[in-house]
Amino acid sequence: MTILGFREKLRLRQEKINSLVCIGLDPLPEKLPQCLKRKFWLSRDWKVIAQWMIDIVDATAPYASMYKPQKAHYEAFKDGDKILRAVVAYIHKFYPDIPVFLDCKRGDIGRTQQRYKIAHFEIDCVDGMNFSPYMGSSCMAPLFDAEHSGRAIVGLCYTSNPEAREVQDIACADGRQYWEHIAQLIHEWAFDIGVNENAGLVMAAAYEEIKGSGEIFSRHLSLCREIVGNDLWFLIPGVGTQGGFVLDTILAAYTGPGSIAINSSSQINFASQGVDYAQAAGREAEKFCEQTRVAIGKM
Repeated sequence: MTILGFREKLRLRQEKINSLVCIGLDPLPEKLPQCLKRKFWLSRDWKVIAQWMIDIVDATAPYASMYKPQKAHYEAFKDGDKILRAVVAYIHKFYPDIPVFLDCKRGDIGRTQQRYKIAHFEIDCVDGMNFSPYMGSSCMAPLFDAEHSGRAIVGLCYTSNPEAREVQDIACADGRQYWEHIAQLIHEWAFDIGVNENAGLVMAAAYEEIKGSGEIFSRHLSLCREIVGNDLWFLIPGVGTQGGFVLDTILAAYTGPGSIAINSSSQINFASQGVDYAQAAGREAEKFCEQTRVAIGKM
């Protein structure tokens, strides 16, 4: 049986449902729906949190090209690893064509990265993960396993939090910004290691540089495409509650199915704290999906 690589799996899923939507699965205790809250606080049963996320998966699956649980949101719960693994296992079992990507941002020396590789790929059983490149190529290379070359390994490059500009936009001696240097490095590392098309970059959505100005900035996305071509796929945060712009993002970064996935977490996860929490999440996912479809139609 042929095992598909992450990017190919993502491409096929996006073609199948005509969606670029990546859905973050990030439980927060203060956002727990009221109908589940009393049960959880009385029992502290991890299965309540797992069921919350699984209900959201069932409601949003028609629109999801991938799922992205954020590791810290599970680690902060007692028995959080059980919650995460239950959710991942559920997606693999009932929606096997939807890839699962772990947002964990690991970045350490080689020996430690090898432990993360085991923890996340072999124990958490995800299809891909991201890493911080700050400590050099040893942050990426040990995550790769030649026997499982289809796993996605994605480096932080140009992130969506405003504070990132303090670091990522620093000018290098050659005039490039630091994030541009990182994009080129990860591109080189990916081919040196052999991860090739399953490697990717975290690249923020198009955004308004000055709030209220009406001027949308997407140059980082088009410039990054100039640096890495279509060799790397982009995981794109920053839309939804963070205010990023879907149309401008797609126009600057999209090169076809499997080239980008645009994430939304809070706007979908916490669409309602009432008994309709799952249905509300599904409605938000559908609206977001339609935005991506309309944007692609304008290319």
